[in-house]
Amino acid sequence: MTKLSMVSESIIRHIETGDLREGDRLPSEGELAAKHGVSVGTVQKALMQLVHSGLITREQGRGTFVSGARVAPADVRYLRFRDADGNDLPSYVHPRSVKRLKRKGPWSDFLGGEGYVRIDRVISVAGRFDLYTEFWMRDEDFSELGGLDRAALERNLRELVAQRLSLPTQHVDQWIRFDPLPDVAAKELKIASGQPGFIMELRGYTLRNRPLYFQTVYSGPFSDRLVVIRESGQ
Repeated sequence: MTKLSMVSESIIRHIETGDLREGDRLPSEGELAAKHGVSVGTVQKALMQLVHSGLITREQGRGTFVSGARVAPADVRYLRFRDADGNDLPSYVHPRSVKRLKRKGPWSDFLGGEGYVRIDRVISVAGRFDLYTEFWMRDEDFSELGGLDRAALERNLRELVAQRLSLPTQHVDQWIRFDPLPDVAAKELKIASGQPGFIMELRGYTLRNRPLYFQTVYSGPFSDRLVVIRESGQ
């Protein structure tokens, strides 16, 4: 594990365990550097990663604080990672928007119907890099969910659909490609528009092979060497 990762993951663990709570002030950069035996520059880079992921905020003249936004580990079973040393990397979901659309595309070809709901989210992987996801459902299926608050949007959406609608995901087709990212994905991932990136499409089926959801996951380039954790039956 790099010194940068050691600092950021230590702070994440303290947030997860409740040692650091919403609004708590973090130690100074110098104190963190001394605690972890690293340079102040390394601490500053680690803090900027966590600011980008939404876990902390920095206020000029006041210090660094645990974010006021709710911090909850993401349950994203098809995209879980370990680093090269075997350490699990926590992921955090940041909901962006929920939109009703009639626009056609690969999702409509798969789902059928006329109206759709798209749930946009950003998943921060241990503050190291972000994934941007678009989760599509039929409008009529989404309406049956009975509304989604922020806490629900931070959960595994497949499991939420299974629990509320009794529509389990029986199997998933996964397609990957390397292509220029759409503008909305590039903006969320803070990379240049049109830059190539990793794109994964997931097509979920429920009972009797009925199409249930269509999801696209986007990622820009990152240098970490990671292990993808595969859950049994996922």
